[in-house]
Amino acid sequence: MWVKLLFVATLALSVAAAHASHIDNEAGSYAFTSLPKPDAEAQRTNSMPLSDQQPLGRYARVGDVLDIMVSGLPADHEASIMLGFRSMWHSSLDQQEIPLHEGTNRFTAEQDGPLFIRFMAPEGEQNATAELALSVSGGKPLPLYIDGQTTPSGWKAQLADYATAPFVQFVGHHAMITMPTTVLRKYPVPNPPATFEVIDKVLVLEDDLAGFDGSTPRDTRSPLRHHFVVDFRASDDAPYYMYATYEFIGLRPDNTEDLTNPFSLRQAWGIWHELGHTQQQRSWTWDSVGEVTTNIFSLYVQEKMGMPNRLDVPGAGKDRRTIREKAQDYFAQPSRDYLAGEDHESNEWNDPFIRLVMFDELRQAYGWDLYTEIFKYYREHPLADEATTQEKADKFAVVLCTLTSTDLRPFLTRWGFHLGPQTMREIDDMHLTARDI
Repeated sequence: MWVKLLFVATLALSVAAAHASHIDNEAGSYAFTSLPKPDAEAQRTNSMPLSDQQPLGRYARVGDVLDIMVSGLPADHEASIMLGFRSMWHSSLDQQEIPLHEGTNRFTAEQDGPLFIRFMAPEGEQNATAELALSVSGGKPLPLYIDGQTTPSGWKAQLADYATAPFVQFVGHHAMITMPTTVLRKYPVPNPPATFEVIDKVLVLEDDLAGFDGSTPRDTRSPLRHHFVVDFRASDDAPYYMYATYEFIGLRPDNTEDLTNPFSLRQAWGIWHELGHTQQQRSWTWDSVGEVTTNIFSLYVQEKMGMPNRLDVPGAGKDRRTIREKAQDYFAQPSRDYLAGEDHESNEWNDPFIRLVMFDELRQAYGWDLYTEIFKYYREHPLADEATTQEKADKFAVVLCTLTSTDLRPFLTRWGFHLGPQTMREIDDMHLTARDI
């Protein structure tokens, strides 16, 4: 599920860039490496902001007084302590942010929650490696698993020693998970290394498809993490499976195992889908494809996991028709408008899976590399944020024709694209061979 109001691998990173170089959450002693700002990274990748917040493995309650000693803060960097959570689906409560300066910093907690640090490099310095030393007095430690560092015995000891902590956190190179302790007790994570192995595989696959191969600075994989947060404020009848929004992905407590159980994650279309939202590029995400192009990533991961294409799996109805077969009913309509939003009179054809067939037909004709090239193209040539649906669709048609060296207007027209006159002239001037795939 895409929260519109809140939105919108191949390159190895050093351990220093992905992890704090030192964490002692019991003693409150840390050293952190700087990360780029989420908004700057979103601008670079033309996609959704990921999280630059690094967990301290501690929590505070309302009224707690905390002293933060900062050492080594460069003059051109910024640092803040973040307490609590970003606004969740059912709550507007945001984090408490406390800017940090060199030396001693004191603040009083205004809400309950885990502690994070934001240590931000100046814009344009994505690969900055400044290191900040931090000591924290106040609050209490919570169980913090760090992939590749925390031993099984050490993790068992943390769970026992900090059993009264309200939250538990798991941190990997490119993902982290924050959940209430009550959720962990109901849905245990018996093998965190195996969990992160599959999470990392899915993230690598999606970054590969998006073209983050390190060939240019703009095509470099982000050092920011995907933050999975169990939305403990959600009601039992919350109308979503998961949601992707600014700097985090929200999970319902009862679907946590889809992420943390390696077997489930290898089949979890919904999680691949939400991660796909973080990859969608604003330049070719108009309203009617917000829940469609994210599934290009789901199809890719599904294939790499050795599973059949969802569009070719027989349905549950009496006729057992596949989604690809059902798409033929769409073509039987006297008129089609692929750009129409949910409130359009033809909204019965806004089924995201029927719309996905169009993108999969392009994949069948030109391979996955077409999408990799599309993502790279738009990182180099992004559209203005205020671009309209028509402008995005027109540009997408030109990009498709350019990258395939084919006039794909017959194909796009069949699907219901209505291109503007200037775009039609631009494609005419390319003098390409027309093709309906």
